[in-house]
Amino acid sequence: MSAASATPRVSAVQVGWAVRGVALVVVAVLFIEAPNVLSPYWTLIATQVVLAFAIAAPLNMLTGNAGQFSLGNAAFLAIGAYTGAYVVLKLDYQLPIALVVAGVIGATAGFVVGLPALRLRGAYLLMSTLAAHYLVVFAAQRFQSAQFGAAGAIFPPLQVGGVDLSSPRSMYWVILAFAAAVALVIYNVMWSGYGRAIEAVKERDLAAAACGIPVARTKLSVWALTSALIAMAGVLQAYLIGAATFEYYTLDLAIVYVAIIIVGGLGSLTGSFLGACFITLVPVAMNHLTEKYGPGVGSTDGGLLSHPLELETIVYGAIIIGFIILRPEGLVGVVRSVGRLAGRITGGGRRG
Repeated sequence: MSAASATPRVSAVQVGWAVRGVALVVVAVLFIEAPNVLSPYWTLIATQVVLAFAIAAPLNMLTGNAGQFSLGNAAFLAIGAYTGAYVVLKLDYQLPIALVVAGVIGATAGFVVGLPALRLRGAYLLMSTLAAHYLVVFAAQRFQSAQFGAAGAIFPPLQVGGVDLSSPRSMYWVILAFAAAVALVIYNVMWSGYGRAIEAVKERDLAAAACGIPVARTKLSVWALTSALIAMAGVLQAYLIGAATFEYYTLDLAIVYVAIIIVGGLGSLTGSFLGACFITLVPVAMNHLTEKYGPGVGSTDGGLLSHPLELETIVYGAIIIGFIILRPEGLVGVVRSVGRLAGRITGGGRRG
């Protein structure tokens, strides 16, 4: 046997896992060190990225892994925000209790909204979640007027156990810890027997039922779990913004998180993270673009650069359409393609 044939061959799968491991370590180090090296402005941007991931990951589990299409994520954020506001401002409890109560209320609402999923599919299910969105926003408007007034629920500076956590760096760490917990929950669920049942129901619920999987219970439980996580994220989002007002929870907000999971890649935590980075940084890039190349103050002859919000909407639409047509697997598909290419290059240089 020659020396070349005795050398172990490196497979594309091994290289792919090695690349993922290295990338995970690099990303973890970057996010851990971020508040130590970034300015307060960019620390806020990093916080928004992490929070967007914490909201998009449960939605991606619901849509990408369970096949339950939803436009109700903004409604669950509103449920979490107003639940948190009531617990903090009216009952005088702190963040941990607010998160628990928001999770319970969010799970209950998710269970109710998920009931049509037992009989509806595709566009019909999507329309039912759209109806739920408008019902929740209407209820939030009435609840806000009755409990907090027209200005909405103004959150106090975040404190837990007498420790002030309202600074940009402290808020970053709180939201990063929550996002890590969300990722851990979703990862463990999807690699469990319950996660395999979710995937089976997504592929063909009749076949899953024939295999003994309780289809109704599986669908309703995944609605409850993901809705609870999104509602809990809604509490932190309200703390980060500083207030909860029903005007914030629009259909446009729901579409933003749908764009995150489409651009990032359905059914993937990595895709949720990549999409959160990409979509969150688009408005930042648009703002810098208009500031640098747009017209001066008071000028209206700068074309689209004079209208950054409209430009941002056009860019969002172009990105979503482009990924649906050219890269339906999203950014995570691009990363996987690079990993497979690296594996072929590495493995191709050795012959067994």
